[in-house]
Amino acid sequence: MLANILQALSLIGVVFALYFSSLQTRRLQKQIHLSNLYSRYEALHHANERYDAGLAMMFERPDLRPYIFERKKVDLTGDDLNRALIVADQMAGAVDHALRVGDRFPDDRHGDWTSVAQEMGRTPLFRMIVSEKPLDFPDLSKFFPN
Repeated sequence: MLANILQALSLIGVVFALYFSSLQTRRLQKQIHLSNLYSRYEALHHANERYDAGLAMMFERPDLRPYIFERKKVDLTGDDLNRALIVADQMAGAVDHALRVGDRFPDDRHGDWTSVAQEMGRTPLFRMIVSEKPLDFPDLSKFFPN
Protein backbone atom coordinates (compact mmCIF):
# COMPACT_ATOMS: atom_id res chain seq x y z
CA MET A 1 0.00 0.00 0.00
CA LEU A 2 2.83 2.38 0.86
CA ALA A 3 4.42 1.52 -2.48
CA ASN A 4 1.21 2.48 -4.30
CA ILE A 5 1.06 5.81 -2.49
CA LEU A 6 4.69 6.52 -3.36
CA GLN A 7 4.06 5.62 -7.00
CA ALA A 8 1.02 7.93 -7.09
CA LEU A 9 3.05 10.77 -5.55
CA SER A 10 5.86 10.14 -8.05
CA LEU A 11 3.36 10.25 -10.90
CA ILE A 12 1.94 13.52 -9.60
CA GLY A 13 5.50 14.88 -9.36
CA VAL A 14 6.26 13.88 -12.95
CA VAL A 15 3.01 15.44 -14.20
CA PHE A 16 3.79 18.64 -12.29
CA ALA A 17 7.36 18.72 -13.68
CA LEU A 18 6.07 18.24 -17.24
CA TYR A 19 3.48 20.99 -16.78
CA PHE A 20 6.09 23.36 -15.37
CA SER A 21 8.46 22.48 -18.21
CA SER A 22 5.77 23.22 -20.81
CA LEU A 23 5.11 26.62 -19.20
CA GLN A 24 8.80 27.43 -19.33
CA THR A 25 8.98 26.33 -22.97
CA ARG A 26 6.05 28.62 -23.91
CA ARG A 27 7.66 31.53 -22.09
CA LEU A 28 10.95 30.85 -23.86
CA GLN A 29 9.17 30.80 -27.22
CA LYS A 30 7.58 34.19 -26.46
CA GLN A 31 10.93 35.59 -25.39
CA ILE A 32 12.63 34.36 -28.58
CA HIS A 33 9.80 35.80 -30.69
CA LEU A 34 10.11 39.18 -28.95
CA SER A 35 13.88 39.11 -29.32
CA ASN A 36 13.60 38.40 -33.05
CA LEU A 37 10.98 41.11 -33.45
CA TYR A 38 13.16 43.60 -31.60
CA SER A 39 16.15 42.69 -33.80
CA ARG A 40 14.03 43.12 -36.93
CA TYR A 41 12.80 46.53 -35.87
CA GLU A 42 16.29 47.59 -34.85
CA ALA A 43 17.66 46.57 -38.25
CA LEU A 44 14.80 48.33 -40.07
CA HIS A 45 15.40 51.41 -37.95
CA HIS A 46 18.99 51.36 -39.16
CA ALA A 47 17.72 51.15 -42.75
CA ASN A 48 15.42 54.11 -42.09
CA GLU A 49 18.34 56.13 -40.76
CA ARG A 50 20.38 55.34 -43.88
CA TYR A 51 17.47 56.30 -46.13
CA ASP A 52 16.95 59.52 -44.18
CA ALA A 53 20.65 60.32 -44.56
CA GLY A 54 20.15 60.14 -48.32
CA LEU A 55 17.16 62.46 -48.02
CA ALA A 56 19.26 64.86 -45.95
CA MET A 57 21.88 64.92 -48.71
CA MET A 58 19.12 65.64 -51.18
CA PHE A 59 17.88 68.47 -48.94
CA GLU A 60 21.20 70.18 -49.56
CA ARG A 61 20.69 69.71 -53.31
CA PRO A 62 16.95 69.95 -54.03
CA ASP A 63 17.70 70.06 -57.76
CA LEU A 64 18.37 66.30 -57.50
CA ARG A 65 14.79 65.56 -56.37
CA PRO A 66 13.36 64.99 -59.88
CA TYR A 67 16.06 62.39 -60.56
CA ILE A 68 15.19 60.52 -57.38
CA PHE A 69 11.41 60.78 -57.11
CA GLU A 70 10.13 61.80 -60.53
CA ARG A 71 12.04 59.34 -62.76
CA LYS A 72 13.76 62.16 -64.63
CA LYS A 73 16.23 60.94 -67.23
CA VAL A 74 19.80 61.35 -65.99
CA ASP A 75 21.30 64.23 -67.93
CA LEU A 76 23.83 65.25 -65.29
CA THR A 77 27.59 65.30 -65.75
CA GLY A 78 30.69 65.76 -63.63
CA ASP A 79 30.26 66.64 -59.98
CA ASP A 80 26.48 66.90 -60.28
CA LEU A 81 26.27 63.34 -61.54
CA ASN A 82 28.63 62.16 -58.80
CA ARG A 83 26.51 63.85 -56.11
CA ALA A 84 23.33 62.32 -57.50
CA LEU A 85 24.94 58.87 -57.58
CA ILE A 86 26.11 59.23 -53.98
CA VAL A 87 22.57 60.06 -52.86
CA ALA A 88 21.20 57.16 -54.92
CA ASP A 89 23.85 54.82 -53.51
CA GLN A 90 22.94 55.79 -49.94
CA MET A 91 19.22 55.33 -50.49
CA ALA A 92 19.59 52.13 -52.53
CA GLY A 93 21.82 50.66 -49.82
CA ALA A 94 19.16 51.41 -47.22
CA VAL A 95 16.42 49.74 -49.26
CA ASP A 96 18.63 46.74 -50.04
CA HIS A 97 19.32 46.34 -46.31
CA ALA A 98 15.62 46.66 -45.43
CA LEU A 99 14.68 44.07 -48.06
CA ARG A 100 17.26 41.64 -46.69
CA VAL A 101 15.99 42.07 -43.14
CA GLY A 102 12.37 41.70 -44.25
CA ASP A 103 13.21 38.54 -46.16
CA ARG A 104 15.02 36.91 -43.26
CA PHE A 105 12.63 38.10 -40.54
CA PRO A 106 9.22 38.34 -42.23
CA ASP A 107 6.39 40.15 -40.51
CA ASP A 108 3.05 39.79 -42.28
CA ARG A 109 1.31 42.39 -40.15
CA HIS A 110 3.54 45.26 -41.19
CA GLY A 111 4.48 46.46 -44.63
CA ASP A 112 7.80 45.97 -46.27
CA TRP A 113 10.01 47.94 -48.62
CA THR A 114 8.94 46.12 -51.79
CA SER A 115 7.02 49.08 -53.20
CA VAL A 116 10.02 51.37 -52.65
CA ALA A 117 12.26 48.84 -54.41
CA GLN A 118 9.84 48.56 -57.32
CA GLU A 119 9.78 52.33 -57.72
CA MET A 120 13.57 52.46 -57.62
CA GLY A 121 13.63 49.82 -60.36
CA ARG A 122 11.76 52.25 -62.62
CA THR A 123 13.97 55.25 -61.83
CA PRO A 124 16.91 55.89 -64.19
CA LEU A 125 19.24 57.20 -61.47
CA PHE A 126 18.80 54.10 -59.31
CA ARG A 127 19.06 51.86 -62.35
CA MET A 128 22.38 53.51 -63.10
CA ILE A 129 23.85 52.96 -59.61
CA VAL A 130 22.57 49.37 -59.32
CA SER A 131 23.83 48.42 -62.78
CA GLU A 132 27.19 50.00 -61.90
CA LYS A 133 27.52 48.01 -58.66
CA PRO A 134 25.06 45.07 -58.71
CA LEU A 135 26.94 43.09 -56.08
CA ASP A 136 26.45 45.92 -53.59
CA PHE A 137 22.66 45.58 -53.88
CA PRO A 138 21.87 41.86 -54.19
CA ASP A 139 18.35 42.05 -52.78
CA LEU A 140 17.41 45.31 -54.47
CA SER A 141 18.74 44.28 -57.88
CA LYS A 142 15.98 41.65 -58.13
CA PHE A 143 13.55 44.53 -58.75
CA PHE A 144 15.54 45.92 -61.69
CA PRO A 145 14.95 44.85 -65.28
CA ASN A 146 18.00 43.43 -67.01
